[in-house]
Amino acid sequence: MTTLIALFVAVVPGALLGFALPPGRYRWVAWAAAPALTLGLIALAMAWLPALGLPDSASAALVAELLVAGAAVALSRLLLRRKAADQQPTAERDADDTNGDHRRSLVSRFRIRPGRPVLPRRADLIAVAVPSVVSLAYGWAMVGRLVATPGWDAMNHGYMARRILDTNSVDIPSVCSSGSTDTVTSCEFYPLAENVAWAQATHLSGGLLSTTMTAWAIVIGPLALVAGIYAAVRILRGGPVIAAAAATAPAFLGPMWTSLITGRVNEQTAPCLAGGVALLLALSLRGPHPVRLGLLAGLGGAGIVMMHSYDVLFVGVLALGFLLVVPGALTWRRSGAGIGAAAVAGLVPILPLIGVILGAGGERITEPPDLLGQWGKAIEYWVTDPQRYVLWGFPGPGNDTQLDGLAVQVGVWIVIACLLASPLSLVLPQVRWARPWLLAGVLFTLLGIWTIASGSSAAQALAGLWYGDAERPRSMIFPVYGVLTVAGATVIGLGVQWLLVRFVARAGTLRGSAVPAAVAASVVVASLASLALVPDTWRPLRKTMVQRAPVGQEYTRTFEWLAEHTPPDKVVAYDRHRQFMSWAHADYGVPTLFGIPPLEKVGRDNYTDRWRAFTWLVNQKKGPKNQGCTVRRFGIEYVVVGGRDYKGWRPNYEQKRLDDSKRVTLVHREGHVRIYQVTDAGRACSSAQ
Repeated sequence: MTTLIALFVAVVPGALLGFALPPGRYRWVAWAAAPALTLGLIALAMAWLPALGLPDSASAALVAELLVAGAAVALSRLLLRRKAADQQPTAERDADDTNGDHRRSLVSRFRIRPGRPVLPRRADLIAVAVPSVVSLAYGWAMVGRLVATPGWDAMNHGYMARRILDTNSVDIPSVCSSGSTDTVTSCEFYPLAENVAWAQATHLSGGLLSTTMTAWAIVIGPLALVAGIYAAVRILRGGPVIAAAAATAPAFLGPMWTSLITGRVNEQTAPCLAGGVALLLALSLRGPHPVRLGLLAGLGGAGIVMMHSYDVLFVGVLALGFLLVVPGALTWRRSGAGIGAAAVAGLVPILPLIGVILGAGGERITEPPDLLGQWGKAIEYWVTDPQRYVLWGFPGPGNDTQLDGLAVQVGVWIVIACLLASPLSLVLPQVRWARPWLLAGVLFTLLGIWTIASGSSAAQALAGLWYGDAERPRSMIFPVYGVLTVAGATVIGLGVQWLLVRFVARAGTLRGSAVPAAVAASVVVASLASLALVPDTWRPLRKTMVQRAPVGQEYTRTFEWLAEHTPPDKVVAYDRHRQFMSWAHADYGVPTLFGIPPLEKVGRDNYTDRWRAFTWLVNQKKGPKNQGCTVRRFGIEYVVVGGRDYKGWRPNYEQKRLDDSKRVTLVHREGHVRIYQVTDAGRACSSAQ
């Protein structure tokens, strides 16, 4: 039920905006971009509800989304009917007024006139269903069976989503805080629109926040990816079979799931939404409804910015590619109307937050280039390393861990062969649907090489958008690898068809047929999908996921015990994130000592004091002395440790010294997890302190 409500919250507000367009292909494109439009509506609510002094809880934001969407549809219908009325002959308008219809005309403008429904063909329904099922199945197999979403950053975002529910506010100072008590504001840019959507679904369903986040990772994002790619291929006159193949391949070709290793669900979801928003933007400049499509495209772009800001670059490049190939006349008047509408709809939702988005303070800390001046290695990293093309996109290029096995090698060489053939889409009209993805892939490959090897200020300013992390641009454009592999398979199919028609006497019936290309795309995707099921290909990624996630019911029982026994205004301390105890707060509302580390210097003392209190209670060797007053200040009631350790994170306590500590006493145990209660010695505070 939680997953269904999360899907409802993510899709319905944005989907309502589709009714601002007439039935047909453009409405279907808007629906393909529905989650991005919803995030745009959330951004609008996040920015303006606090600015206007209105209630800004998660529920209030949802009501605002629905009201804005409803008002937009009503206004669109009003203007559409008025335009039609203005075009009606004068004699007919006079006759209507004479017959007393004038009073009813305003109401009739909002009425949906009956007509023949515009429904998708059966072939399209099947072609969309297949990649949807494949993506959901792979996602469930990879992360759906875990207690919570893997990765340390998932715990950060879970914390902020819970704070939205606890404070009944989406305002940044309320949400991005250093902890549950004695808080200071930790950052200026967060929360994100996706955090608000998670809070809304959790509040409505009464379920776990981790379930909602997982739903975005394995249901909402992948389905949006399928819808966006399928709509783009069909708009560009690709057949249903090829469109289905293109929408299926990114589920196991490219690093779709690797962002979840560190818990960045927003980093995984943003590229999934890029295709639908980019297509809306291109159609606003060439389509028959420039203003309405432009408004929707701008709103979707604002949603991308408020979910994972730099992914809007991928949207822009992809939109440029679509603009070059989508059908429709390109005129100055239509283009100006579309661009203007998109600019207005893109800026209004984020205008009160534009300063923090552009500045983002310490959130934009950049590391030096990994391969400064090493252009050969940069090209190897981005182009020639075979690990870049491995199934599941893991491990990535430049990784010391190399995958072996026949299935892995066969998959890599199939992908490379298809990618080498994909540039022929520039000359083959049957594969024109791949050109925008080819443009985006080539451009971002060049940018990736430049930003990883160049020390110029321009390169580092651009790399600063993704914190100097060389892997993030690859994640930003992950759909490119799957789509272009299908494009290359289609090219190969067309080549085989040309050879058969030219040299085989009985193959004349294949001339002009779309069957060989569809068969080639289907065979390649089916073969790679099968290879992706071989344990040698998927098990390393799954193992890495498990190492970075809570596993076992001992966690659930621990969290439930803490939720039942933690007194009001008291908090639970733990070795932050290392043993996944942060989910006690995100899923069960247990107040915690640690929140988001302050990025500004003014708040760092607050966070340092939290660690002093923790190290005092766990009796850490050479730790601070006499921190009982600090323990009281933060209201620490329990210390919980144990369970599984997050790989690569060093411990901040020793079990033997903790057991010897007089400042806490063991009160409960669930498997490997131990819960200690703070004693009078732990909170002893004298006036001298």
